[in-house]
Amino acid sequence: MTLPALSRRDVMRLALLGSAGAMSACASTGPVTMPSPSSVSPDERRWGAFIPSVTPAQGGTRTPLQQLTNLAGTAPRYVHRFCALGDPVPVGDLDAVVAFGATPLLTLEPWKPDGGTVQPEFALSRIASGDFDTEFARWGTQLASWGKPVLVRFAQEMNGTWYPWAVGVNGNTAADYRAAWARMRSVIADRHPDNVRFVWAPNALTLGTNPFGECYPGRDQIDVLGLDGYNWGEAPGHHWQPAADLFVPSLETLRALDATHPILLTEVGCADGLTAQDKASWIRDFFSIVDNQSRVEGFVWFQMDKERDWRFNSTTASTAAFRAGVAGW
Repeated sequence: MTLPALSRRDVMRLALLGSAGAMSACASTGPVTMPSPSSVSPDERRWGAFIPSVTPAQGGTRTPLQQLTNLAGTAPRYVHRFCALGDPVPVGDLDAVVAFGATPLLTLEPWKPDGGTVQPEFALSRIASGDFDTEFARWGTQLASWGKPVLVRFAQEMNGTWYPWAVGVNGNTAADYRAAWARMRSVIADRHPDNVRFVWAPNALTLGTNPFGECYPGRDQIDVLGLDGYNWGEAPGHHWQPAADLFVPSLETLRALDATHPILLTEVGCADGLTAQDKASWIRDFFSIVDNQSRVEGFVWFQMDKERDWRFNSTTASTAAFRAGVAGW
């Protein structure tokens, strides 16, 4: 995220209030190095997307997932859903995703979505001390009962300033984050949901973020490394970020933290540029990163027109670039 006081999710979640207690220093991305050859073969790569709904509108005949497939030219292998910790387990959505042949990526967020960032009741120290064990147990039990493969991503983008679980907000520390993660994973795992894989996903190192290394839960605590990154374009308070500048330094940091787990780019989006070709060029460069950065197994696009039009099909040129990128996946 590129602006501490206004993030993509702020608008999505009814314009959250500005953050409190943010850490003062922004991370420096440093020089971008040339990508290394990927260890993921083309037939192992997977793409996916967040879309606002996975079920047809009333009276509709085509599902949103089929519409997405028609736009992209190939079917998504991941479909992303967001849930607050207190929400019901979205079994209907999960079933729809699996019926389409995809794997759900379920982001579990410890907050009240319309409550702003100042939510001390969700302080990480409270999560770590067991105050939310009942909720975690409910998720673990119901996901185990559901029984199909699912990726669970908890408390993402902790190195930003726009969520109540972020380090530096509500008194949270990196140690609190690691302890909260361990508590979450332990309680859910105690319900034996063997179908669950846990995804840890910081935000890419950019304006408005902080280093994420101290928040890393540990190799025995995760199954997949995630990373979120958005190119906000040339709007006030932002600047156009080439895909390599946005992702490569953070990918290098992830690989330095963890030498074994696969990497999934869990949220990706690009605003429209000053010309019709800018976004298409960015998308082509992005696919070069996915193809060449080691251990990157795929990505999940944020397919929604919100504070920017993040959709890959916002222009004819960007649609063609995306379709070419995922062809054969």
